[in-house]
Amino acid sequence: MSGLPTVLITVSPNESKPMRPPRAIFPDGFKIGHVLGGPDQPDLQRAVLQTAIQYLEKLVMPGEISTVDFPEYFTLNGGPYYVE
Repeated sequence: MSGLPTVLITVSPNESKPMRPPRAIFPDGFKIGHVLGGPDQPDLQRAVLQTAIQYLEKLVMPGEISTVDFPEYFTLNGGPYYVE
């Protein structure tokens, strides 16, 4: 049986883990509403998508969520960027 490969990008890994997604990444520190990064961060958004696409080729245990660091999320226009 074949299917459509998927990758979950989650900002809530504790809530996503019980669903046992086949592949999942957690961009560490990203806030709800910023799954791909903050506004006006197109390079970061592209990098998150490219990382997710790379995970399509990885064999992982269902439910395993890989934490990925994107330090550029925390800066925007040269200053600190943090959303409460």
